Amino acid sequence: MSRALFFFLFFLLFAFRLPAALPPLQLMISEEEIIERIEKAALQINEEYAGEPLVVVAVLKGSFLLLADLVKRLRLPLSVEFLKASSYGARGTERGELIVDETRHLDLQGKNVLLIDDIFDSGMTLSTLVQRLQAHAPKTLKTLVLLFKKSPKATSYRPDFSLFEIDDRFVIGYGLDYKERYRELPGIYVADNLNCE
Repeated sequence: MSRALFFFLFFLLFAFRLPAALPPLQLMISEEEIIERIEKAALQINEEYAGEPLVVVAVLKGSFLLLADLVKRLRLPLSVEFLKASSYGARGTERGELIVDETRHLDLQGKNVLLIDDIFDSGMTLSTLVQRLQAHAPKTLKTLVLLFKKSPKATSYRPDFSLFEIDDRFVIGYGLDYKERYRELPGIYVADNLNCE
């Protein structure tokens, strides 16, 4: 084998590697179940605001799929804003310090606001964001989460809308990640085995 061919094959091997296989995962909630719950929530939100304008504030990165699927079903005058918040530590599974973007850029005064997030775990992220958004004097402020985790660590704050209630398990998919991976999975999967890595 010529040296040039060897280096070319070596390059191909490492330049176009297939992604690593997924670890064993257990499906908890299917994509179809998620869409069905989003449709029900959208109907309720459409009725509640009855044609009034609504500002949807999405917490990044985890709620991006929820946001996309929800706003397609809302029949209201909409605007969308984004906030970035994170509270996971170095291992990607345990709680860390809560880091939240500034909210000064948001124009919420006198407006109906719906804050959406992927998961209610301890409740610290959502309750902190609610306090910060209340400082903008919205007309109304409601919260919606895809997953409400039954956890003894949770704050007393409760979201207005929870699409699913789940046990205290580590989950990925449909926007939820482990170290920035697996957000693209169409459903919600139990991934307790990743918690051990």
